[in-house]
This record gives sequence, C-alpha cells and structure tokens, in this order.
Amino acid sequence: MKTIANIKNICKFTALVSFTIGTVLVILFAMNKAQDSLIIIGFYYIFIAVILNSILLFCVFISVLYFSQHRQELLAHCGLLVLKIPIALGYFFLVLNLSGL
Repeated sequence: MKTIANIKNICKFTALVSFTIGTVLVILFAMNKAQDSLIIIGFYYIFIAVILNSILLFCVFISVLYFSQHRQELLAHCGLLVLKIPIALGYFFLVLNLSGL
C-alpha cells in the first residue's frame, strides 16, 4: 500500500534529519564552547523538533488505528521516532556539562 510506504518513509526521513541536525549542533557547540548563539539556535531547534515530531507521532498513531492490518510496521516506526528522545536528552546533558550550567 502506497500510503503506508509514504508514512514509513516520512518517519525514517524525519528521524534521520532530526538526528543529523542535533548531532551537528552538539559537535559545533563542543568545538566552539564560547558561542552562546549556538545554545539559542539549539533551543529553537529543540522547540521546533519537538512540535514537528509530536505531530508526526500523533499522525502515525492515528494511522495505526486506521490501517490496523499494518499495525506492527507503523508501531515500529513510532518506536523510531521515540528512540530519539533519550539521544536528545543525552545531547542536552552533554551541552549543560560543556557549558558549565
């Protein structure tokens, strides 16, 4: 089913892009600790990423209810979206540690 494939591709793409942008921001901050602007950019990024990923997660949950025959596949992709939460928390505590806050 093309709709299921599209939902799965959007989840994979969103997870990859979110992870990549977050990792790049953390690496840039680690290299340039004196850059307060990177902290501000990072907070804006976190805010936007949380909103977009929450909307996507909600949409995938609705898709699970609508396409019940593909429940396993869609829930696995929900797990992919949720998997980023501990990574983001780890990055957050790393930045706090590096910045001395």
